[in-house]
Amino acid sequence: MEPYEPDFILTNCPGCGMFLDKWQYTIAELEHKTYDKEGYGIPVLTYEELTGLLLGYDPWTLGLQLHQVQCETLLNKIGIAYNPDEKYKGVSGKVLSMPDKPTVLKV
Repeated sequence: MEPYEPDFILTNCPGCGMFLDKWQYTIAELEHKTYDKEGYGIPVLTYEELTGLLLGYDPWTLGLQLHQVQCETLLNKIGIAYNPDEKYKGVSGKVLSMPDKPTVLKV
């Protein structure tokens, strides 16, 4: 996918989405490589998540903050409004833990 620089990966299977999302972090940690220019990875969405976004659902209500590869770049590019301050708040309003950016060595 690297030469094509995709904005995101769309899957029809939640298991495939999880696999493609989580393993990008593993590759970054083991190989010190990501497949995007910013060093975060390529966002992965299921068709249900993309449909929810296009119907106007809040990305954090859909659970996109739980993905390993974060999606703000994609949301900005396709014009989806979101509140970054709400990203890691749980139902109770308590702030949840945040994921780390993969360790990538720039060559």
